[in-house]
Amino acid sequence: MPCSVLAGALTAGLLQHRSARTARAEERADSHRQDQLGAVTDFAAALDAHRSAMFHRERLALTEASTEHQLEAQTRSHDTRAAITAPHLRLQVLVPELAGPAQQAADATYTLRKATDRTELDARRHAAKEASVAFIAAAATLLSPNNR
Repeated sequence: MPCSVLAGALTAGLLQHRSARTARAEERADSHRQDQLGAVTDFAAALDAHRSAMFHRERLALTEASTEHQLEAQTRSHDTRAAITAPHLRLQVLVPELAGPAQQAADATYTLRKATDRTELDARRHAAKEASVAFIAAAATLLSPNNR
């Protein structure tokens, strides 16, 4: 076998190997990005559900609704609060760069508790929504395909 044929076969093999390795690395990166997007989405959805439950709970408390309705709302808000924990931890592990904005959005949501009147409750709800929007904007910037 002439040297040129052998060299050509080796070169082709090396190029094929490198191409396969590059494809695997791109697949892993895409899979990781999808996991990150899932973590962001799950956290944002859990936070939205909790914000809604807390607003309803506090609104009932301010209007002095029946004890039964307040207890139902309290149970729901406890459930939605507990539902934040796993997505928040997953987000911190998969996208640590978003830990700060995520915590700010969570803290803003938690402050809906014990508002003294409807105006304060509405203001706190607005601030919580704005913190969530800021979190999502930070996630969009960080996870944009153009930013990778």
